[in-house]
Amino acid sequence: MDTFFIEKFIEKITHGIESAHDRFYEIFSARGFLLELDRGSGKMRLNNESHREDGEFLEALQHIDYKRNYNKPHQDAIDEHDNKNSPQNRHRYFDSIDIPSFDINNSGYLTELFTHEIPIDLFRLNWERHRYGKFDEFKACNQIPAIQVYDLEPFIARLVKAVSSIGISTWSSCEGHWGEPAYIVFDGRYHRLWFQAIFNKFISKKLSLACTWDWLGWDERCIIRKPDGNLLELYLEIQAVARLLYDNRMLLRKIKQERCAHLTNMHKDMNQKELLDAFEDCFKGQ
Repeated sequence: MDTFFIEKFIEKITHGIESAHDRFYEIFSARGFLLELDRGSGKMRLNNESHREDGEFLEALQHIDYKRNYNKPHQDAIDEHDNKNSPQNRHRYFDSIDIPSFDINNSGYLTELFTHEIPIDLFRLNWERHRYGKFDEFKACNQIPAIQVYDLEPFIARLVKAVSSIGISTWSSCEGHWGEPAYIVFDGRYHRLWFQAIFNKFISKKLSLACTWDWLGWDERCIIRKPDGNLLELYLEIQAVARLLYDNRMLLRKIKQERCAHLTNMHKDMNQKELLDAFEDCFKGQ
């Protein structure tokens, strides 16, 4: 991704913003970090739902050459410590982020921040994610393991984290390369159809969308493309959808819990259209 493109992207997402705290919030939310800003005090922190290693990665991003200094292997995975931010392991950025340490007005720095292609290696994936796609797991509304920002490509990261924040489990994602569309792959048909219902009955009602969001059942994938190939508009729409999901995460979690409490084996045996219709019924009046 070239500097000019990223400059235009940053210009769009920070339009009309003057304070350094608000500018930081928009830029690093766009990069995939779940942030909380107390506008009264100006205090910024990582949301407690963030992956336990997001603080460490965010601190590494203070430096323009972070790719050389922070070169851990990408896991795309769950491990036994995920979601366990014990006090002794809790990074200080979960309490307060040092905003002046980040050179957010430097175009070179921002280009590095948003240029980070993640290698795809199916043998590296943690196959235990598969169980979150099972009917009983979906119905139980168990907490979805947190995803590291470090394991996500920059222009899809915010959407993946927002989808996770509303209780939907994903398998992999890509921001799109060489003219290919962006996509998210879900952990099984229940998570994909639930997101499709949210998209059809909630997102599409609240946002004016210009991109095409296609649903492929054979690998539980949502493909996102701009008809004229305009990457800037594609990534801005992804940002808008992610922002809407994250801002309404408590409502969307509640709707999912209410729906799941009434799921039966009848729903388990439904075909995709029948189950999608059943899910969409939950959003009447939303």
